[in-house]
Amino acid sequence: MEGPSPAVRFPGTPFHVADHDLHVVHAPEERLAAMHALISAAQTKLRIFFYMFADDETGREILAELVAAAQRGVAVHLIIDSFGSGDISDAFFDPLVQAGGHYHCFSTRKGLGYFIRNHQKMLIADNAHALIGGFNITDQYFGRKGDESWEDLGLVVSGPEVEHLAGYFDELDRLSQGGKVRYLGLRSIIRSWRPGIGEVQWLLGGPTNRISPWALTLKRSLQVGKRFDIVSAYFSPSQTILRRIARVAKRNKGSRLIMAGKTDNGATIAAARVLYRYLIKRRTHIYEYQTRPLHMKLMVIDDAVYIGSANLDVRSLFINLEIMLRVKDHALATHMRGLIDTLVAQSEQQTTALLSRRDSWWSRFKGGLAYFLVNSVDYTVGRRIKFGLLRSR
Repeated sequence: MEGPSPAVRFPGTPFHVADHDLHVVHAPEERLAAMHALISAAQTKLRIFFYMFADDETGREILAELVAAAQRGVAVHLIIDSFGSGDISDAFFDPLVQAGGHYHCFSTRKGLGYFIRNHQKMLIADNAHALIGGFNITDQYFGRKGDESWEDLGLVVSGPEVEHLAGYFDELDRLSQGGKVRYLGLRSIIRSWRPGIGEVQWLLGGPTNRISPWALTLKRSLQVGKRFDIVSAYFSPSQTILRRIARVAKRNKGSRLIMAGKTDNGATIAAARVLYRYLIKRRTHIYEYQTRPLHMKLMVIDDAVYIGSANLDVRSLFINLEIMLRVKDHALATHMRGLIDTLVAQSEQQTTALLSRRDSWWSRFKGGLAYFLVNSVDYTVGRRIKFGLLRSR
């Protein structure tokens, strides 16, 4: 049985919601410090899943801390997605295994593994504390790549629901041993998931023959919501979600969407822009963030905050494995809207006049192709196609 962790001081802005202590970690140094704090505080077990883990300064730094934790007797279980972390070798993790830790890939890169990725990010210490968000373990997510660093967000969660998340990780661990993940196993986990009914709920997304808990909760929230403020690195939702976003915006003129104005994948921006005119006509305020590439996933609908790994695209809603935390709290929602205000101040508002200046048969063709690639084929294909969108201001 896992013992309790000692009290840990985390960076970031603190909140207390329904017996849970939350710390919003926005700045890169805050997120990195939170990772160090969780790993250092662990006494019995560390559970870590990341879509991307790189052999760079950040990856080596975190690996060294995991090795040190294993050497002091902590059970360290690390899983990475084989597609997202396809450039790293198994040999990189040998020091962890030699220290007594456990490491494996979630899936193979053949067959099912190519189409269904585990896009989740989580670090869990002793069933007591968890760190989630949109960021991966590479230099780009921690301000170490200059202007090419990603804008992202994390949340430290301490409280009873962390044990619920730890149980889910253990199911993933069991299911993915040997790298032979089966669709039926994934579907069973997602279909049987119960988020709970309190103010703090874990929501799973992934492949299933019925709507996932994450997509269903989002759909219902938009159905009754009065206002949204959404930050999404990739935006190409299903038609049902898109229509509900438009209805909320039409009811409330203050609803905002903040999307990427810079990215490493031009197809995702082009796919999002296909939808701008429809949404602007329905009073949605749309902004493209300009300071650096945007990777944040944050949604505030009335007093409910959603934070985690999922974008608002078809892949995140229905295909990839995703983890989102829903927290219903007015103070937290107000804080997150203030954070979004700072993003808006660094963004370019999208208007019908701007869309008209961009409009041409070639831009419409590129947008349609990008939308098809992102929603029907694979958004990573867009990285190999030069859309030239950032020159079309």
